[in-house]
Amino acid sequence: MRMTQILLWLNGFLWFLFFYMVFFVVPSDAAQGVAQRIFYFHVPTAWVSFTAFTVSFIASIRYLKKRDLQLDKLAAAYAVTGWIFTTGVMITGPLWAKPIWGDFWNWSDQRLMSFFVLWLLFAAYGLLRFSMPDSEKRARFSAVLAILGFLNVPLVYAAIRIWNTPSHPAAVIAGKKGSGLKDPTMLWTFFIGVIAFHFLMWALARALKTYYIQKSTVEQQIWKNEFKGE
Repeated sequence: MRMTQILLWLNGFLWFLFFYMVFFVVPSDAAQGVAQRIFYFHVPTAWVSFTAFTVSFIASIRYLKKRDLQLDKLAAAYAVTGWIFTTGVMITGPLWAKPIWGDFWNWSDQRLMSFFVLWLLFAAYGLLRFSMPDSEKRARFSAVLAILGFLNVPLVYAAIRIWNTPSHPAAVIAGKKGSGLKDPTMLWTFFIGVIAFHFLMWALARALKTYYIQKSTVEQQIWKNEFKGE
């Protein structure tokens, strides 16, 4: 418990530092101006969603091997958390794109569409868990869908580097001339944001796992009461 409190206080400090640097320290981009500050929320959110889906992927594989419902709860918590963060990406992306590139969305952009497919896959994951009452069947189907959904993560990551489209910025760290962040303050702000968002991911997934465990306990109790009534 003490370690959890320390981590939460550290997360609070990181968020304060992050907001302060984004709005008061980091210089505005020469080409994009103030709108570029959305980047410090948009890209870390995407990175964190990849981390969450990776944890869900590993937990899902382990569940299929061990059939331990605790692993199912862990996989579900991180899958839903990842989907929440992808939703954040889907919101901040168009808000950034409109003033810079003139459109909220470009349906012909492979980068955008690959991420949209990822969002849809894990939206389907959430619907599957909501609509399937049988816990064993739900866990098994969810694990398979989480694994299939994760396979799109490398494609999304590679798309940023493979397809060069005008409606999406270059990779943050690409090693190419004209791409990435140049100012050290920008880099520091970005990585502080990445750490802060990862702390937020951990806290949210932890809360969701607790919720799923409590929900499962209630469902088991209801099932026992119905069984006794028969």
